[in-house]
Amino acid sequence: MVVETTGGLTTAQVTADEALHTDWASRRDELDMVRVTGPEPACWPELRRAGFTVHPSWITWLAPAGPSEEAFLDRLSGKERRSVRAGLRFVTDHGIRMKVATPVSAAGYDEFLALYERQIATMRHGVPYARFDRDEILERAGEYFAVHAVADDKLIGGCVCRIREDSTVVIRFVATEPDGRQHRIVRAMYMQAFRTARELGCRDISLGTDPALYGHVAKPGLFAFKSALRFTPIPSRLFGGAMDDPDEATLVLRLAALSEPSLLVRYHLPEDDRSGLVTGDTPLGLDVLTTGPELDPAPYGAPFLADTVVRVIERG
Repeated sequence: MVVETTGGLTTAQVTADEALHTDWASRRDELDMVRVTGPEPACWPELRRAGFTVHPSWITWLAPAGPSEEAFLDRLSGKERRSVRAGLRFVTDHGIRMKVATPVSAAGYDEFLALYERQIATMRHGVPYARFDRDEILERAGEYFAVHAVADDKLIGGCVCRIREDSTVVIRFVATEPDGRQHRIVRAMYMQAFRTARELGCRDISLGTDPALYGHVAKPGLFAFKSALRFTPIPSRLFGGAMDDPDEATLVLRLAALSEPSLLVRYHLPEDDRSGLVTGDTPLGLDVLTTGPELDPAPYGAPFLADTVVRVIERG
């Protein structure tokens, strides 16, 4: 067993044998989670019966670009469609301009980074991935474009997008000024990015890659936002690229270092399934982790989910 603490979250990395033969309830005072990385599929049923959730380590959100903006909006619920249109009206009424920059320049990226890092600094466990990837992105600037939201010649929002060879535009990083305009501006930037993807002749759009656990670095609201736009996640290792980590089995012992609630996207497979055969069409389920059994999981429902299960975690 190896115990690691990252961003205040203490996790025991264990083997499947350790996972199945340890009294984890007695370790709740010292551990937040227990995780088996790359468990053999033959162990999946036993791990589930022991309370572990088998899931992809990372998920990537995808949707077809569609033939037009109206076709894209038609896929949304009435509520989300109104929210998107409200965002588009908001930027128009307030003189906020959407500028597309391609390729991405060093000066433009660094201006975005300043905005992005101010946003990261407001997060409890924010990680500045866009800073880490700066040099690589600028070396491959021709594969990228950026959408800048500008008001009074000031950058108030931006997203950095990659054009993949497989005809997919990936929105990799997004940032806005942290104020009441945030969600409206993000929706307007996304619609401009989707419009640019269609103009480039790209087939699909991705809202990027997140850990399957929402409640630490990524928050549950991000899951709800992406699913409301009718994007569907697949295991990232099937999408190609850097996030090719193996599947995991996780047991959450307490929520002290996580949000209330937290969400865990998992595989929805027969209890006795030992095949380990996972494709982009493998159904997914959602665990809603909470200390209160009265929690309503409805805000986290999504069309792609085969089921949603509320799991009550003992208060720690």
